[in-house]
Amino acid sequence: MMADLDTSIDGGNIMILEFDHGSICVGDINEGIRFYTDVVGLKQISRPDFGFPGAWFTAGSIPVHLTTGGLLRGLTAPLRANESHLAFCVVEGLEDLLLRFEIAGCQIYEFENSPAAERQIFILDPWGNVLEFCTYTESE
Repeated sequence: MMADLDTSIDGGNIMILEFDHGSICVGDINEGIRFYTDVVGLKQISRPDFGFPGAWFTAGSIPVHLTTGGLLRGLTAPLRANESHLAFCVVEGLEDLLLRFEIAGCQIYEFENSPAAERQIFILDPWGNVLEFCTYTESE
């Protein structure tokens, strides 16, 4: 439980501009690169040398970082909409993406009759990270 914060502390104005990046842990960086490029379809971008394995990708204008050595949820982790996850907006090719997931052996869960999107599909990556893929109608 979070303690009550004193919001009267002087420190100027705080303004969060935008979401900067998402980061997830994988068990093997080379397998992670293959999965996130070949299956998910992200584009790998250059990454500075931080002294530990990792890879960066781009999803539109938002970077996605892969790291190793952190907590791995594992494939027995729950696959449901209320787990921590990264979400991607799919503008075309959702059925092809679902076929890739099936071929890769991913667990797939579709949130039927979603109040938030035309379709909301969740998968587990090979390390148990939950990924969401959404499609929207033009009016959303």
